Amino acid sequence: MKLEPTHFTPVAESKLDIPYADLTEINISRWDDGPEEQARLAEELRDAMTTDGFLVLTGHALSEADISRQVDIGYTVIEETSLEEKCRLQGHMDKDGVYRGFKLRQYYEMQNGVKDQIEQFNWQRDMKTQEFPAVMQPFLEETKEFCRIVHENILFKVFRLFALALAIPSDTFVAMHRYEALDDAWFRYMTFYDEHDPEDEKKIGGVWLKGHQDHGAVTMVFSQPMASLQVRDDQGVWRYTRHTPGGIIINCGIMMEWWTGGYFKAANHRVVAPPADQRNHIRCGVFYFSIPNDQVRPNLLTQSPVLRDAGVKAHFEHDKTITAREFSRARVAKVGKSNVYKQDWGEGQRLVEVIAGVEVPHFG
Repeated sequence: MKLEPTHFTPVAESKLDIPYADLTEINISRWDDGPEEQARLAEELRDAMTTDGFLVLTGHALSEADISRQVDIGYTVIEETSLEEKCRLQGHMDKDGVYRGFKLRQYYEMQNGVKDQIEQFNWQRDMKTQEFPAVMQPFLEETKEFCRIVHENILFKVFRLFALALAIPSDTFVAMHRYEALDDAWFRYMTFYDEHDPEDEKKIGGVWLKGHQDHGAVTMVFSQPMASLQVRDDQGVWRYTRHTPGGIIINCGIMMEWWTGGYFKAANHRVVAPPADQRNHIRCGVFYFSIPNDQVRPNLLTQSPVLRDAGVKAHFEHDKTITAREFSRARVAKVGKSNVYKQDWGEGQRLVEVIAGVEVPHFG
């Protein structure tokens, strides 16, 4: 059995003049410098979350080498697992509403009859609940520890910073994302293959994954050199996210927007074909999608004086809320499978899909 993963060599950073988003960078190690520095960090987060819904986190509990190691493991899992085993461990997102196991290419409806060139392997924190491919077996314990560090040492610190920005008790979000409790949060290894034929590339306009908002609290994207992830500003302009070695891109999700009555903005983002000097390479990365514990009902945090002063309104009437589990499963079951993905909709267009009674936007 293989004792070391195959190393993934990422593409060199683009040297072309492309439009980058000016994202806030937060060095979370400054948290340890005391209350005054924490207050400054909270202001920086507030600025990022009320505009783009994106920020770049540095100074956290993982080194660049730790992250690269996980990328190597993910690359090995996706590239070296046999097709037979991938099919046996394939997830059934459209039926179960849960990301678990492999997602093979050609699963998502993209546009104009074109299907995706994306492979994934997804797993939950409780790694005893699913089977892992043989090639990953030697790396399970270190991956389990990676998951714990990401959730308890990094995500929890980010959640405490969110709470400080809202002037609410520091463990407010932590208590709704307990590590040992049940929820549908998931980790993901994902590769994008630059393998659309020219005709299909034309049909999808170079967009590998349509504009959308993630449905959880926050998503953690471990930064990659390929310029492919884009964020959409309030004027509808798409810009690339710049690579920060060892950095984690934090993007605000729909449930965080519900908690704050829209004060914090769920980030609109998409994945596009990279610049010309990065074409014909694989984009391989690690992700964590945080979802609140199953029975949490995200709605306006009325105890926040910041939100009261802002005059925001609750997304739901009190008796019309939905549990995190209900919304997550309804949303996941629809991703890449509903009619909205089959329509011919162009750059700058916004479509709304109703999922579990909730309006969810998509962007061209």
